[in-house]
Amino acid sequence: ELLKTIYTIAPSLFVGKSKPEKKFICATFAGLLSTQDDILIKTILEQLQELSEEEKEDLLGILKRTTLSNIIKTIKEIDHRLDVINKLKFLISEHEKETLEVKHLQKILDENFWLFGEQFRLFSSTEGALKNVLLKYAKEVLEIEDPELVGSPTGEVDLFLTKKESIGEAKQLNVIIELKRASKKLGKTQYDQIESYMESIRKESLCNGENQYWEFYLVGKDYDSHIEDKIDSAKNHGQKDRGLCYNIKDGKFKIYVRKWSDILEVEWGTKMKYLKEKLQIQAKKSKNSPQEITDELIKSSSQN
Repeated sequence: ELLKTIYTIAPSLFVGKSKPEKKFICATFAGLLSTQDDILIKTILEQLQELSEEEKEDLLGILKRTTLSNIIKTIKEIDHRLDVINKLKFLISEHEKETLEVKHLQKILDENFWLFGEQFRLFSSTEGALKNVLLKYAKEVLEIEDPELVGSPTGEVDLFLTKKESIGEAKQLNVIIELKRASKKLGKTQYDQIESYMESIRKESLCNGENQYWEFYLVGKDYDSHIEDKIDSAKNHGQKDRGLCYNIKDGKFKIYVRKWSDILEVEWGTKMKYLKEKLQIQAKKSKNSPQEITDELIKSSSQN
C-alpha cells in the first residue's frame, strides 16, 4: 500500500530506473517500516543528507570499486585494533599488579598477535613445551615426516609465530615471545630464560636451514641496567630503538627486549594515530577488572 501511494505521488522514483535501483528503493522503504532496520536506515539516510556534493561523489566512486560490506569490515578491524591497544595500555598502567601473563596478557595476544607483525601465523601458544613445539614445527612447516631433535630442549613457550617472506630472499621467519607481567622488572633472570631458548634452537640442525630466521622477544613494562647494557652492546647492529640485544649469523638469530610502551605507543600508536584522527571514532566503554577486559577483547577478536 505504501509503494502504491508513493508511486502515485512521485512516479519519477521508479520510472526509468533499473531493476537494482528499484530493489534498493523498495528495500529502503521496507526497512523504514520494519522494527529491526528502521534505526539503521534512518541513520544512513540522515548521514547521506549531511554529506557535501564532493563527499557524495567520493562515496559513489569508492562503492563502484568495492562494496559497503568491505568498507564496514575494514573500519571494524581498525576500531578493534584501536580498542586492543587502548585496553592493553590500561591493563599495564592501571592494573599493573593484577594483570597476569597467562591469565590475561597471553590470552589477549593469542587472538591479537598482529601486534608483533602482520601476516604471522600463530603456531603455538598457552605454555607449549619447547620440545613439542619444535617437533610440530618440523612436521608441519618444514614438512619433515619423522623429525628428530639432537638435544632435549626444555622450557615453555608463550607464543610462537611464523611466516614466510617472499620479498627479496625467500625466508621462514620464526618469532618466539616470552611475556612478563607489568609488575615484574626485566633483568638477568628473564634474559637468561629467553637466551636459553635461543641456544636450544641453535643446537638443532633442523632449525638452522639457509632460509630460517629466528627472533626472540622478551616483553615487559620496564627493564634494569643489565638489559640496558645488553642493548647498548648491540647498538652497532642498529635497531637499538627496538631493544635489540643480540644478533649473530647476519641476523639469523636475534634477541630483543621490548617494553610494552614501545610496542603499544611508539610503534602502533604512531601507525594508528592518523587513522584514529581521520575516523574520529569514539573509544569503546569498558569494564574495569583485568578479567572483564580480557573477556571483552577475546570476544571482540573472535568476531573480527
